[in-house]
Amino acid sequence: MIRIYRAGTALLPDEEAVLRNIVYLDEERMRKVWQCRNLEDKKRSLLAGYLIREGAKEWMTEEGGLQRNANPLSLSYSYSKYGKPYLKGKENIYFNVSHSRDYVVCAFSDNEVGIDIQVHKKWKKELAQRFFSEEDKKLLARLENEGFAPSEMFFCMWTVKESYMKLTGEGMRQGLDATIIELEEKEGFGKGTIKKKEEKGVGAYFKTYQEYDGINKYSMAVCSYEPPKGIQKKEVFFHEE
Repeated sequence: MIRIYRAGTALLPDEEAVLRNIVYLDEERMRKVWQCRNLEDKKRSLLAGYLIREGAKEWMTEEGGLQRNANPLSLSYSYSKYGKPYLKGKENIYFNVSHSRDYVVCAFSDNEVGIDIQVHKKWKKELAQRFFSEEDKKLLARLENEGFAPSEMFFCMWTVKESYMKLTGEGMRQGLDATIIELEEKEGFGKGTIKKKEEKGVGAYFKTYQEYDGINKYSMAVCSYEPPKGIQKKEVFFHEE
């Protein structure tokens, strides 16, 4: 099962709101917030920590017997050799965080998971030619011929590739052109599989989402080694302890 938590930076309109809500975070995340140089980065970092805490608390309440009125969690982290974070001492709880512009998202699962969100920016076809594999360039051209906006499909594919790199923990060292996307459905770009060029079999599964907040469009993708069934999405707000 996968749960996706989302929060908007509008929850933190100013520096005072950051100061008021930073008390919800673990010490490591507090340090990361204070290391941010500008207010927008502080907002995103704070929200990332808050979503991790809320997701872990909800997961442990339902799966591990934690009481709903328990004191705030004291979280600590361990890291893979490439820097992917894990909750120390919390086996079978996996999470991943992403942010773009005004939103932060966090995916929780009982298996390895990766998530990415990206606001739609100005787009040039040269980006796909530069970063995508030949197979993905052909897929993008096919979708355009089928009537889909190439800019929107580009950002869909970008988030799929990013979520896969975060799933494996290898990050950008893997390279966007090192993977191949295959769609499960003939129409649209909802779900499918992604794998490394030299890899045999499925690789990993993905599910994509398109969101519009009234001002900006966003693409989001979540990726896992298991078919992503029963994905739950939840908007998170601050609440008093």
